[in-house]
Amino acid sequence: MSGETESKLSQLFAQLPEPDSELTERALVRALAALPTRPRSSERRARAFAFVLAAVVALLAASAGALAAVGALHVSFGQATHRSPRSVVSSAAQLTVPAGSGGIAATVDGRLWLTTASGLRLQGLPVTAAALSPHALYVAVGIGHSLVAMAPNGRRAWSYTAPGSVSAIAWAPDGLRIAYIVNARGRFRLYAIEGNGRHSRLLDTAVRSTRPTWRADSLALAYVSAGGRPVIFDFAHDAHVLVSSAAARDAVFLAFAPRGDQLAIATRHSVLVNGRALPAAFRDNGVAGLGWVDGNLAVALNGRVSSVFVFRFGRAGPLSHVVRLVQPARIEALDAWDSRLTLALAADSGVRVLVDRPATGSRSQVVLQLPPRSAVGTVATR
Repeated sequence: MSGETESKLSQLFAQLPEPDSELTERALVRALAALPTRPRSSERRARAFAFVLAAVVALLAASAGALAAVGALHVSFGQATHRSPRSVVSSAAQLTVPAGSGGIAATVDGRLWLTTASGLRLQGLPVTAAALSPHALYVAVGIGHSLVAMAPNGRRAWSYTAPGSVSAIAWAPDGLRIAYIVNARGRFRLYAIEGNGRHSRLLDTAVRSTRPTWRADSLALAYVSAGGRPVIFDFAHDAHVLVSSAAARDAVFLAFAPRGDQLAIATRHSVLVNGRALPAAFRDNGVAGLGWVDGNLAVALNGRVSSVFVFRFGRAGPLSHVVRLVQPARIEALDAWDSRLTLALAADSGVRVLVDRPATGSRSQVVLQLPPRSAVGTVATR
């Protein structure tokens, strides 16, 4: 789509009146469903333009006001380009896909930024939660009272009406299930739904909004109960297993290892793996994130100096320190996938989203730079 066409569409969006929430939700879902299939290279741009324009016209006919809720929604198709790791992305530029990744997503000020290697760029979609599936084959978002999933290349989308606002989403490693948490009248509930949008199932009626984590075999997930205790739901046995360790109370982050069944649990000032505390004192630092990178445990800390510690397991069992990445800014969000750490860092000069590969020692790649006081909720690279 040309820059001139995108500008005209943006002007149309800006001129529309304010909608009500129900029309907004229906219109957004219809717009996602109208996104194009991936065409042959010779027809790609023409068909992408035709489908997006058709979606806009259909939405205008259905409800002009519904489009205004999208605000600064920006959608474009084209060949994604990989920038030099040393390049800094301005706030006006697109989110950059790191080399070797299928896609990257971030929620900023309640809006989704998404860029995929296939060339789709989505910027400004109002969401309550978002998550990329493994290898960025799909993205799931909370819009109003709906859980919406779509292929980032626009192949198809589905929408499921939830009993409340979706506050957290987690894809299973095999991509066949999605766990999601709903805020229903001030009470959080945990559900699981199949990857095709069917057979939603209530797993727990009282949980915290902490993002769940899936075991590597996709047959179990861990979440935080309303009382702050970690719980593992085993799908094979249809059973809830409470993590009984007293040190795991008031958990704020959970992360299953990418292989095996090791579960890392973080409270505000401590981290445990399978009930065993890390040999490090975090009393003067608050845990800001948790994940596994290259099979090692990454722990983000905010204190006098923000840091990411990466730990590995020795043969005898105890954890040993590998590397410490010092960051000159407060860590707002952390995501780990394969060999990549994705971080959102907030400083007086602005907010940066960067991707790091601790095992290689290479320089961090800045993939998005935002104005000061931008609120980054989640980041993810797949």
